[in-house]
Amino acid sequence: MSTGYESLKGIVQKTLQHGRANPTIMVRVKGSTASRLCDEMEHLERIVADRLGRLRAAVKDGEAVVAGESQHAERVVDSLRANIAALEAKVKETEDTVHSSQRMEKTLTAKINDLQSEIKTKEETLENRDKEVNDLKSKIDVLAKRITDLEQAVQQNIAEAAGEAQRVAQLTESSNAKIATLETQLRETEDVVRGKESTIKGLEQNFTAKIQDLENQVRIKENLLTERHKEVNDLKSEVKLLTKGIKDMSTFFKQAEALAGSQAEDILADMQAQNSGPADVGKPARTTKEKPATSPFAAPTVKTGLTESPRETVPPNFFDRVTGELTEVFGPMGSVIVRDHVASLGESIEKFPKTRVTELVKVLCEEITDENLKIGFRDRFSEEL
Repeated sequence: MSTGYESLKGIVQKTLQHGRANPTIMVRVKGSTASRLCDEMEHLERIVADRLGRLRAAVKDGEAVVAGESQHAERVVDSLRANIAALEAKVKETEDTVHSSQRMEKTLTAKINDLQSEIKTKEETLENRDKEVNDLKSKIDVLAKRITDLEQAVQQNIAEAAGEAQRVAQLTESSNAKIATLETQLRETEDVVRGKESTIKGLEQNFTAKIQDLENQVRIKENLLTERHKEVNDLKSEVKLLTKGIKDMSTFFKQAEALAGSQAEDILADMQAQNSGPADVGKPARTTKEKPATSPFAAPTVKTGLTESPRETVPPNFFDRVTGELTEVFGPMGSVIVRDHVASLGESIEKFPKTRVTELVKVLCEEITDENLKIGFRDRFSEEL
């Protein structure tokens, strides 16, 4: 009989230790809930250990009383020991199954630790696991109640054994009830193991699907990033080409202005030489600034290319609206595209003539690939013109 109670004690302690050391459950419990659960389990373990100690003392007293009973009682005890040995074998098999489940849980725990940084937003799953913890607590309470029932049954058996030998039959019935209880506990343990195995399989499938989804998202992001880098590099190349073109145009305009200035000076000198007669011999030649007032060619020669009629420019907020439209399409590069095209037309944003707005809108529309956006952009600014 002591062997049976030792086996019962071992099963209860292993169940408690397994519930406390299970990393999958502890990972699911958050904050103060984990601390409170550990304290409750330690308190329950102390209660169970204390009751098992008292149970062992009571069993020893019962064994001292039963030692003087008849050989029939010994045969009954032997048969009970055989039944308990069979139950212990079943319990050992169950423990092996639990150990295999623990190894599988450790593997899954390693996977969960790797994915914890990416699944922090999945708190709903943790709340469901809290319900499982509450179920385990209720099962532990049931076990504690059963231990109390066993203590009461042992005390009753000791009182009956101290009487007559006729109570041996009652002891047998009580032992059979204990065996039935152990079998019930064994079945419940097997059900718990099967439930955990199904839960572990479900978790494994869920995490596998989540891993695949995350990998697909990473590949999509990498492709988008590669395309963005390619677009940025292309835009940089275009900016370099436009900058080089602007520099070349500036050099060309400077050379043209210098050439025009030298040609104007030569023309003025020739005109002064033609207009000077014999009466002017001995007089110093006029400089380019001393234009003869009576010369019919002086005025058009000096004014050519140097003065222009004032041009009407676009309003100050025109380019703000253009840049805002292109920013919605190209992002931050919208303002760069506007400035590059204005420079390529040889104008400035501050003094851009209205007469060239149509030309600017046309080249900007060529940058937009979406036909609907291109038509809308052209129509809005054409209406303003």
